[in-house]
Amino acid sequence: MTSGFLTPETFAISIPVIAIIGGVAIAIVAIVMEGRKKELRHKERLLAMEKGIDVPSEPVKEIRPAYLHNRSSGLVMTLIGLALTVALWTVAGPEGGVWGLIPLAIGIGLLISASLEKKEAQRTDSPIGSPTGV
Repeated sequence: MTSGFLTPETFAISIPVIAIIGGVAIAIVAIVMEGRKKELRHKERLLAMEKGIDVPSEPVKEIRPAYLHNRSSGLVMTLIGLALTVALWTVAGPEGGVWGLIPLAIGIGLLISASLEKKEAQRTDSPIGSPTGV
């Protein structure tokens, strides 16, 4: 057994602890930065009002259709599932390889969902009675 601070057991325990602390720290920084942006926009608007110039308009956020998010997530999950299936099948045989089918199925489901949502969005965007409105 190794004496000292960094034993294998200590190292193994510290990995998830550091990951959790890092995740919480990233969330806190994101919240603080968003608050700072809102504060700066507010000060800019107040200054513009005091000087009697036009108040700057709020920045317009581009709204991505939901199917684009599902498509990218589906592609990533499908490739992860495929890689995991091949890796586990190679290492552990067919019994291990089947576990990679779970993320593969999730990815395929997301891709199907994206396809259906895209068709629905195209159907609602096209005017009624147009030749392309299916």
